[in-house]
Amino acid sequence: MAAKREPKQSPGQLMVAAILAEMSEVGVEPDSKEQVLLDTARKLVDRLDALERIVAKDGLMLTSPAGVVKVHPAAVEHRQLAANLARVLSNVVIGDSSAGKSPVKQRAAQTRWRSHNLAKADRVVS
Repeated sequence: MAAKREPKQSPGQLMVAAILAEMSEVGVEPDSKEQVLLDTARKLVDRLDALERIVAKDGLMLTSPAGVVKVHPAAVEHRQLAANLARVLSNVVIGDSSAGKSPVKQRAAQTRWRSHNLAKADRVVS
């Protein structure tokens, strides 16, 4: 009896699995926004992989019937998608999102907001 083969994971699925593993190592789970971002990132990585295969097959430069040499449209699309992927992934927080914030500055900001909210409540009552 032949062993069952698991379907090969796409590059996007592998990336998302690695991010989720890293998040679980620090005890964090993605919220609903991050889940949508990770799904978008998965699709972008899979599309980038497809574009890389197209460019590898056709070459980086194409020659039109008129003899004009230009960059392959897939290479241009790849560059744009890579920039979008960076933007999407920058919104996924793997560790503690408050890391790097100064506790002193946070207390000062909370004090300002507290006094702001008290003053606002006094205006409403008056």
